[in-house]
Amino acid sequence: MMSDALRVEIIDRAGLEREQKRLLPKRDSGQRGGEEQREFIRLAAGDTPEFCDFVRSWGVRKGKKPPVTTVPLSEREFTDPPWSTECAITATWSGLPTSMAARPETWTRINLEMIAQGRIKSSYLAADGNGDSGRTRITKALNGTDPEQVDRCVRAVLRRLGGVIEARANRTAFLDCPLARAWWRNRYSQEAHVTFGRDSVETLSAALRPAFRWEALVEAMVSRLTVIGDSAIRPAVVQCLADGAGGSKREVAEMLRWIGRRSTVQALGALGAEYVQEAISDQFLGLR
Repeated sequence: MMSDALRVEIIDRAGLEREQKRLLPKRDSGQRGGEEQREFIRLAAGDTPEFCDFVRSWGVRKGKKPPVTTVPLSEREFTDPPWSTECAITATWSGLPTSMAARPETWTRINLEMIAQGRIKSSYLAADGNGDSGRTRITKALNGTDPEQVDRCVRAVLRRLGGVIEARANRTAFLDCPLARAWWRNRYSQEAHVTFGRDSVETLSAALRPAFRWEALVEAMVSRLTVIGDSAIRPAVVQCLADGAGGSKREVAEMLRWIGRRSTVQALGALGAEYVQEAISDQFLGLR
């Protein structure tokens, strides 16, 4: 299954990045809210094959069609997958190598196949966190006169589709694409469950669900404190979050900085996950 996954068709990264830059002009360019942006979100709102055809025209690296979920997802299930949907996402792409799952171009192609097979609608990509459906949000932007509103819709579509490479490089998939976020959250939860065996995968996943925790963890692993991504340190962090550490954005940041400082004088990863978990607990949960 792993070798099959390696041959899954993906969107060409260079083409994806080029077209994203074209669709996301700089603030002072005078091009925001222009016809290119408007046409893009019109296609997304239409929920027709034309949207998929348009994105595929950016270039593809040939391979097998990626699998899709067995049942369609509602807009809410797509934008913020509950536990049951997270399980379906994990099962559907269980054979996806981590090297591919970390790439925006992989998830862009997966989402296109989900749209093409009727599992999600392209309009879902623009959904507003404040309650407007994607189609409603796009309609408001197209009927309005604010170019920034149009630009925000375009950004939302591209982020959920797979991520905006220029803004966040590969970490955009972890942070911005709902399917990728759920896939990685479940993977890290499975890792902590296998390592410690104390909590269910569902409980551990719930501990990673708050945005301030997930964003801090991903930012640390990918771009700031890469030691957090160590195979002994990461599950220990997840377990400690499930145990009650990191109750606020400030507390999570403090915990991750402490691990980084401690790692400069002691090779924490070499000491094993149990040791790391106990050290973090002593420091941040000792008085609880």
